[in-house]
Amino acid sequence: MELWIGALNLGFLYAFMTMGVFITFRIHDFPDITVDGSFTTGAAVTAILMVSGLNPFVALFAAFGAGAAAGSITALIHTRMKINGLLAGILVMTGLYSINLHVMGRSNIPLLDQTTLFTYIQRVNPGLHDEVWTSLVLLAVMSLFWWITSLFFRTDMGISMRVTGENPDMAAAAGVNVGRMTVLGVALANGLVGVSGGLVAQYQGFADIGMGIGTIVIGLAAVIIGESVLRMRSMYAIVLSVILGSVIFRQMIAVALYAGMNPLDLKLLTAAFVLVTLIVSKMITAGPKTRGPLLARLSAFFSRRIVLALAGIGAILIGLVIVKAYMPGASGPSKASIIGLVQFALEPNVEVCKKGILDALADKGYEDGKNVKIIYKNAQADFSMINAIIHDFIRRKVDIIVPLSTPCVQSTVHLAGKNPHIKVVFTYIYDPYRIGAARTPTDHLPNMTGVSCFPPIEQMLDLIKEMFPDRKTVGIVWNSSEANSEAVLSKVRPHAVKIGLEIIEATVTGPAEVLDAAKSLVSRGARVFLNSGDNTLSVSFASFVKVANRRNIPVFTVDSEQIQDAFVYLGPDTYQTGYDGGIYLARVLNGENTADLPIYQTREIALVINAEMAARHGFRIPEGILERADRVIGQEKGSSRTDG
Repeated sequence: MELWIGALNLGFLYAFMTMGVFITFRIHDFPDITVDGSFTTGAAVTAILMVSGLNPFVALFAAFGAGAAAGSITALIHTRMKINGLLAGILVMTGLYSINLHVMGRSNIPLLDQTTLFTYIQRVNPGLHDEVWTSLVLLAVMSLFWWITSLFFRTDMGISMRVTGENPDMAAAAGVNVGRMTVLGVALANGLVGVSGGLVAQYQGFADIGMGIGTIVIGLAAVIIGESVLRMRSMYAIVLSVILGSVIFRQMIAVALYAGMNPLDLKLLTAAFVLVTLIVSKMITAGPKTRGPLLARLSAFFSRRIVLALAGIGAILIGLVIVKAYMPGASGPSKASIIGLVQFALEPNVEVCKKGILDALADKGYEDGKNVKIIYKNAQADFSMINAIIHDFIRRKVDIIVPLSTPCVQSTVHLAGKNPHIKVVFTYIYDPYRIGAARTPTDHLPNMTGVSCFPPIEQMLDLIKEMFPDRKTVGIVWNSSEANSEAVLSKVRPHAVKIGLEIIEATVTGPAEVLDAAKSLVSRGARVFLNSGDNTLSVSFASFVKVANRRNIPVFTVDSEQIQDAFVYLGPDTYQTGYDGGIYLARVLNGENTADLPIYQTREIALVINAEMAARHGFRIPEGILERADRVIGQEKGSSRTDG
């Protein structure tokens, strides 16, 4: 039930965004990429206003205004400056990234302790399941939205907007100000997108700077699916098709998860589903003269009646699936405990962490496929996918959910609060307190605990000063959208001032920018490079090292997987972090109460010196530091592990 109802709710919430895409894409024939930025703008404005104490309903109105402002800027650039619409959208979307960061003041704002729209909804719950009651309320809201939107497009202004998009010359001849109407339409569209972002942020329990990435693709897919399923000319039917398209898109993902499909294949499934939908739709609607022999035969087979019959069969199958979800004991008894492990994206360190978890479980007598069953899921860096995966875990009645990385922990904690029967053991997260997952090591949800791995960044700065007392400028490249990096930098800056170091920062939005960012650090006088654990930098660490090597700059890192290319590693062992998490997981499997297990900070800190790298660049390593090192690459000294 959780999976299907959760997907339905997300479909309703994203329907506002889908309607915005429909207005720009279909009504105005305007390829507006602003959506990816205005969605986050809506979430950012909503979150920051709610944290400041504003009512969540009022915050949504502000989100609409902020999104509309972004859309109007795009339209004005296009209409007044005669810039290509696609390019105008790209320019505004790019600028919104920085604006959204300024609005939020940080890359991630938790809303777990805030009173949201959904809090008010649950206060009037007559006793139904939370998600079911939320769906009923959202159904009423969407019905009202459908009616109002349909009526709007039948008014003089709505008709003028439609005519402007279909035939601007005729609209101008009829006295319509085409430019002004385009600005109004694009502003309205992005206002709806902003509302959607604000609602999703409240629903999932946090706003993140990266949550809007790929939104335009989702919106276009939903619009196309809805148009293909409900091909009617009535404005009421057209608006309904947009809402249905959003719901169908989310249910399609839910069906794929239910069938056990790897989330890595969901993008391919989406493309295939949209393609098949378009082909079948074309077969049904193509005139006899436009059909080729093969298309005509297939069209005869896929007649309207057969398609309706297939749709009915599909509805019956979906109904049976939902009934099965409601039936007690539908999953059948299982002797093996079920563990659901979810990660945000493919990343080498995550794989090392997972190995540590599995090794710890094996050491404690638990083996996947024998006395435990582990379900692995990857969200492909899609924030909405995390919620679907967690709902799928709940539907599968997993015993323990293991989220890896900050976004997965936030979504899991948000949903775990509504499902106290499911235990949560997280790991591979720097700072669970900063994102609202816990207040103190002992003050957390009773069904949740875990292991954090915040790096010893202050010790690292002390080490840099000790090894290179004459190099007082430290360059750091980091992605301002990563909450972990932001948490680390919040400790780096004050400690650097305290010990007399200057921090030179270069922010990036993706791996492709790391090379130029590293070069900018050199031009600004950086004499030491430091990777503070940023995931984006880790992906392009080779570029970072390449610039450093050319300038004979020593590279320090808190990532144990990078020591072969760096000079010094000091930090928590990624493998050990996973191993510690696996030990906690085994303790919960053995019957210990999560409420009695405090959040644990990985204490095994390793210092590794790459003497080969030092010799190559002529760096002198003080003997005292060599003696303290757990391992020295290129010498016999040291045998302590750095891979667990």
